[in-house]
Amino acid sequence: MGDGYHRVSLTDLETNPEKPGRRWEVSPALGVEDYNLNVAVLAPGERLSQNAYHYHDDQEEVYYVVDGTVRVEVEDGSFDAATDDAVRFEAGVPHLFHNPFDAPCKLVAIGSPPEGRYPVRQVRSYDDLLAERYGERRKNG
Repeated sequence: MGDGYHRVSLTDLETNPEKPGRRWEVSPALGVEDYNLNVAVLAPGERLSQNAYHYHDDQEEVYYVVDGTVRVEVEDGSFDAATDDAVRFEAGVPHLFHNPFDAPCKLVAIGSPPEGRYPVRQVRSYDDLLAERYGERRKNG
């Protein structure tokens, strides 16, 4: 810790085993209280949210793709976000990030205000969304 700043390395942090993918919750380690800052790596076949296709009543979110490609499901379909793409969701807008590709992807996720992450409103499960949109079910549940 320095004078007026904090530094942390992901290698010094534990991932959250209760969340899909490998997710580092960085904001608490830095003493940040104004927003949630997470870094996540999604292996092929993984999704970002345990709540699948969801929205937050009172939290907007910004995502930045550090490396790789991720599929983003939105109300009117989907699109792929690749390295150096950024996506913002206003509060109340359903979304899901998942990795149907052959290589991992790394994302930065920022949510504000932090207390707005709850409640999380699940619109559709991951399996149901994939079945509806792509006619497939995930092999491992």
